[in-house]
Amino acid sequence: MKIYVTQGHQEGIGLEVFFKSCLFLTSKQLSTLNLLAYKKSVNETLITLKLHFILEDHCVDVSGIKIPVTWLLVENHSQSFTALQLGMKLAESGGVLYTLPTSKDQFPGFAGHTEYFRHFYRKPELGMFFSAPDMQMLLVTDHVAIDKLSEVLTEERIYNCLENAHNTLKDWNWPTKKFLISGLNPHAGEDGLIGTQDKKVNEVVSQMRNKCHLDITGPYPGDTMLNERKSKDDILVYLFHDQGLGIFKSLNGFIGSNITLGLPFPRFSPDHGTSFHLFGKNIADYRGCQFSLLQSTLQLTRMIHGQNSSNKSQST
Repeated sequence: MKIYVTQGHQEGIGLEVFFKSCLFLTSKQLSTLNLLAYKKSVNETLITLKLHFILEDHCVDVSGIKIPVTWLLVENHSQSFTALQLGMKLAESGGVLYTLPTSKDQFPGFAGHTEYFRHFYRKPELGMFFSAPDMQMLLVTDHVAIDKLSEVLTEERIYNCLENAHNTLKDWNWPTKKFLISGLNPHAGEDGLIGTQDKKVNEVVSQMRNKCHLDITGPYPGDTMLNERKSKDDILVYLFHDQGLGIFKSLNGFIGSNITLGLPFPRFSPDHGTSFHLFGKNIADYRGCQFSLLQSTLQLTRMIHGQNSSNKSQST
């Protein structure tokens, strides 16, 4: 099993923060990686880092550390999209997908990675999950216009998102405790005084307890729900993008992982974008990439351990 790293936008900071992060990995951790990238883009990035490097046939040697690589030769739509397509195919055979940041224009008709995954795998319930050292967060919707939220947030959408997240994290042996879910309206609607949309959240909470035996409470007012959290392993469930990510990024900066739940493989990414204005300046902060890369290596270890345990039980 490998962690397949897709290069991201060639004029973004993805490759820069990736190579900086690799300098802090052990040789064992490095051996689990497989970078999918173009030689020209890697060469241009490493020149700006002012590190000694050699581009070899199957690896990149950076200051004496070797990073396994598969060089891409042709381009389909964009460099980052080509790398992504290959990474998905390889991860489907067993492994973890790690995507470096790219931009929306790099996708043929899609707003980003998650939207493309939902289309390609025909799984609208795929969840955007964010993890930081002391916080776990799930978004029920992500890139939806504010005036469409009430229409999009059906009971079915909320239920499927929660069920998918619960099942995926359980399969991954991911540490979780309680799920806490926010309401849509201010003060979670105040029992209908400020809108009736939060009644559907109440209904879903009841269903998740009864059908999935999930430890879940809410809906809580979005502005105070953080106070209800008792453990860093509690999952904060917010109904829309900025309701949750405003809190997440204010408290954690960009040190976090963007994780897709429900794919045939785990998918991790740094919780930041391309930062085009920093490209080529060798000043990008690598810590978010380092954190999420370490999380992906930990998840790969869980998968290998689970596979080995399964093989042992079958042989006996």
